[in-house]
Formats: sequence, structure tokens, C-alpha cells
Amino acid sequence: MRRSLTALVLIALATGCTIQPDEAPRPVAAAERGQFGLRPTGDEAAGSNRIFLLTAATEDQPVRLRSVLRNVQNDPEAILQTLLSGENTEERQAQLSSNLPDELELISARARGPVLTINLSDQFGELSSEALRFAVAQLVATGTAIDNIERIRLQIEGQNQVWPVGNGENTEQLLTIYDYPSFLETSQPPFPATPGANA
Repeated sequence: MRRSLTALVLIALATGCTIQPDEAPRPVAAAERGQFGLRPTGDEAAGSNRIFLLTAATEDQPVRLRSVLRNVQNDPEAILQTLLSGENTEERQAQLSSNLPDELELISARARGPVLTINLSDQFGELSSEALRFAVAQLVATGTAIDNIERIRLQIEGQNQVWPVGNGENTEQLLTIYDYPSFLETSQPPFPATPGANA
């Protein structure tokens, strides 16, 4: 008796929960429509990730790092890969460029806490010391612009290296954006002279 009652309840539930077909085609309300056939991506439509390119030097301004947006996944490897791809057509027309060698390859980019380890192929040999400083600054500025990253370990084919910082000295330490204090472009106007400064 109990088994037959259970069977009847299950049959009633099964038939009551089925979706009944429409007798004729009908319009589907917008709220009921699914996005069939579209594969979600990790890219942010607004393009909120940043890389750093180089401005052209002028009479009044030396070369600086300028932040530009990229519409890529919020992932260190994706962001650094787009940095290695360099400037786009519009940026090239605006005289932005990169000091990173064209042949440079990203082997890996792994975050552990606030430290991002960037492992690259060995392509820096042809750069002058100044070009190398700006190339390293591009990597450090781009890496530390990633959420929660504060310090960068740069490696060549898995080996730690000595790298130049902004003042021209070399260091084995982890790199931060503060190692390149005058490299970033700023939109802040110069401060006016303080009253009495010329008195």
C-alpha cells in the first residue's frame, strides 16, 4: 500500500512538473530569452586593464610612461601578452611606442600574494642601458597596475637577474613602481611658486 502511494505521488509530481508545449508559435518576452549560442568571455567590455607605453620625447618633456587601456581578461598573462604586442595603430599615430623587443616572449606570469613573477625569453641583449631601463619600467608599471600586485620579480628563462632601476643603478631586489619615480607621465600641473619664495 505504501509503495503504491509513493508511486502515485511520484507520477503526479513528474507529470505536474513537465513543461507543456505551446499549441502555436508565440513571441517570447525579452526577460524570458536566453543567450543561446554565445560563449561568455573573460574580457571586460569597458577595457579597464592598463599597460604602459612610451611617449615621444619633446623639447619640453622627456620620454615618459603613459597608461593606455586594454580590453583583455583581468589575468597577468593576458595583460602582459598584450603589452608585448606593443602599440596599436592609433597609439602609433599618437607617437606612443614600446622598448620591449619584438621577439620577446612571455614564458609565464604567476602571482603569489602581492608578488608577480614574470618569466621572459632572453631578448634584452641588443638594448642600450637607457632603453633597457625603460623596457623594465614598462613591465614593472604594467605588472603593478594589476589588482593586488605590489612587487615584480623579473626572470629570464626561469633565472633571477640583476635589473636597472630609474637612477641607473642595478638591483637584485624585487622591483616596484617606486624604483622608477620620474618615469610616469602625470597630468598634474606644475605647482605655483609659494608666496614670498622670491623675496
